[in-house]
Amino acid sequence: MPNSPKKNEETFLKALNGLRDLAPTDKFNNKGLAELEVQFEKSMAPRRRLSEIKNEETEQIALREAEDSKTLRMIDQIVAGIVGHDAFGDDSALYEAFGFIRRSKRKSGLKRGGGNPGLKNP
Repeated sequence: MPNSPKKNEETFLKALNGLRDLAPTDKFNNKGLAELEVQFEKSMAPRRRLSEIKNEETEQIALREAEDSKTLRMIDQIVAGIVGHDAFGDDSALYEAFGFIRRSKRKSGLKRGGGNPGLKNP
């Protein structure tokens, strides 16, 4: 099972620090601090890019939410104008095109309770 990226990064840093502190000029199987630093940078570059992408995504989501809020406020203002307009109003096709129910198509809301009046509770 592969290690997690965070655990790998911790392992990388331990190895780098160990070589820097204890054997900065020694080679092990023809590999030393200089070679490890080059490879470490190759491993860290995608991590930095992923972090940048995550920050960009967060920024774009915040921007989208702010612009959506402005657009919805503008639509509310337009709808209020349609309702108050003599040629359109809340019974117009334009009002319905905005997703609202025209006044003439609304149900009254009057509901009569009870079930079958012929039945009595025992």
